Amino acid sequence: MSDTIDHQNAERLAALLQILVAATPEEETAVPIDMLDGYLTALICGPVVVTPIQAMDALFGEDWADALDEQDATEEFMSVLHERWNEIADSLNPEALAASPEAMQLTPLITEFDEATKADLLSQGVLTAEQLEQLPPNGLMWVEGFMQAVDDFEEAWYIFDSESEEAQMLDAMLMSVAAVAMAPGEQREAYIAEAYDEGEEVDQDVLLDDALFSAQDLRLFWIQQS
Repeated sequence: MSDTIDHQNAERLAALLQILVAATPEEETAVPIDMLDGYLTALICGPVVVTPIQAMDALFGEDWADALDEQDATEEFMSVLHERWNEIADSLNPEALAASPEAMQLTPLITEFDEATKADLLSQGVLTAEQLEQLPPNGLMWVEGFMQAVDDFEEAWYIFDSESEEAQMLDAMLMSVAAVAMAPGEQREAYIAEAYDEGEEVDQDVLLDDALFSAQDLRLFWIQQS
C-alpha cells in the first residue's frame, strides 16, 4: 500500500473535525474522520462531479461551518480538507490504477485499534473492558461513509438495467465494499462462501483490503462509462 498521506495534515484535519463532533446534537450521530474519508473517497470514485463542501453539507448539514467560525477555524479546515481531497484523488489517478491493477494505491484514514493500542487504552483508564469490546471493527466507519455517499447519490450510481453486465459488475464491487460492515453471522458467512475460494482464511483485514481494491476498480469503472 503506497503511503500518500501527509500525516501532519491528517492530524490537523482530525483535530478540527473534533470541533464539529463536539457541536453535534446528542440526538444525532457524530461523524468521525474515518467516515468523512470514506465519503470523500466514494465521491471521487463515483459518477458525480462534486466538491468537498458538498460532502460537508451532506454529512453535517448546511450550517456546519458555524462551529468552526466561532473559533475562526473555517479557513484552515477547508485548507486541510482540500489537501486530503487532493491526496485521495492523486491516489486514484486512473493512469496509475490501470498501469498497476494489482497495486494498492489507496491509503485511507482509518482509526486502527490493534491489541497493543487496546491494552494502552485499558491501562490508562481511557476505556473500560466493556467499551473496548464495543469498538467498531477495522474499516467499518470508513465503509459506512463510502456507502452513505453511494446512497446519497444513488440516482447517479444505479443507472444500469438490473440484468446488464454493468449492473452486475457494479453490484459485485459495492458488495465487496459493504461486506466490511457485515456483522459476524449467517449473511457474512454466506458472502464469504460465495466470494472466496473454499478454505481461504478471510478475516476483517482481508475484507477491508478487498474493499479498497474494489474502490480502485470503481474509479476505473466509472471512467469507462463516461
